[in-house]
Amino acid sequence: MHIPWDSAGCLCPVGDFFNYAPPQENLNNSKEDDLLDGNTDRLTDAGFDEAVASYCFYAKRNYVKGDQVLLSYGTYTNLELLEHYGFLLQENPNDKAFIPLESEMYSLCSWPKDSLYISKNGKPSFALISTVRLWATPERNRRLVKHIAFSGQVISEENEGAAIEWITNKCRDLLTGFPSSIEEDALVLCMIDEIENCSGEREVSNVLLSDEIRNFLERNNVRARRSICRLKLAVEWRYRYKNILSDCISYCSCTRMLDNPT
Repeated sequence: MHIPWDSAGCLCPVGDFFNYAPPQENLNNSKEDDLLDGNTDRLTDAGFDEAVASYCFYAKRNYVKGDQVLLSYGTYTNLELLEHYGFLLQENPNDKAFIPLESEMYSLCSWPKDSLYISKNGKPSFALISTVRLWATPERNRRLVKHIAFSGQVISEENEGAAIEWITNKCRDLLTGFPSSIEEDALVLCMIDEIENCSGEREVSNVLLSDEIRNFLERNNVRARRSICRLKLAVEWRYRYKNILSDCISYCSCTRMLDNPT
């Protein structure tokens, strides 16, 4: 856990017992009468309090006996949760997809890189679409329309079409660059579920396996369920990332249709 005097953090007994919930979800699932006004504005539910020289946990709602107490570590994407904590959420309201941008784009905007993303629902972030709009403008005209782009407004129909097309093509290129499709990933996840339900190596041998799973099992101990769990987490993240890209393509396509109804 984070402490102000050591970047490595610390271990806190009992603190690692809590399961995680995204900040917003923790509040959304609570009744208004259950919320504790004093703590609802906190981004995280725990932290070191120098005033009492203790690591403190804060409840944002009233709990009764039998309730599971969920703890928010902060706002994380699924990739961040996987990298730092070794798990991901089936439904993460803070999940997003980052796509590689042209190097020139980063120098055109003042927004931080982590604001240039595609939301979970497939919609490009305000900063991303604004940056791409400005980049799609001829260099000689950028200074004249910069204030329009950064206010989130459409510069012109032609420019909007170019910006949407660039994002669409980038998402398509990323999807085609993967060695597997969304449908194939879904099938792999079903196969992994079957393997997890097997009671022994003989049953595993009877499961129809993809090349990816077969190669993975050959490199790892087939009896080590932890190994197959790691593969499942990787495929689950990949599957969700691809779905965000696919939803972005659909979003861009709908935007084009609305802009050009004929």
